[in-house]
Amino acid sequence: MQGVHTEKVPGGKLLRVKVEYNPENMLIEDVQVHGDFFIYPEEFIDDIEQLLVNLDQKDSEQSITAALQRLIEDESADLIGITPESIARAFKTAISNALNPAAGNSKA
Repeated sequence: MQGVHTEKVPGGKLLRVKVEYNPENMLIEDVQVHGDFFIYPEEFIDDIEQLLVNLDQKDSEQSITAALQRLIEDESADLIGITPESIARAFKTAISNALNPAAGNSKA
């Protein structure tokens, strides 16, 4: 099942998170984070996506934000136009869209 959420981050850039979720084993199989934001170093986006794949779909938005903040600090990465909070919010909404296909893709 796939869920997508796209939003314009307040005061920032466009953020889109796509999640592939397997309901049979209840695992997140893939996460893609795209948009017109900037991340330095550029390869850091892979670290963010890997962190999100390894999370439990039941984790709270606050705990996801905290995990992202730790990763950013540990790697001394810079996010321009998005925040850990916006990534966590988009991720949770994309998961919700995957679990409730009738809701469809969402844009904020």
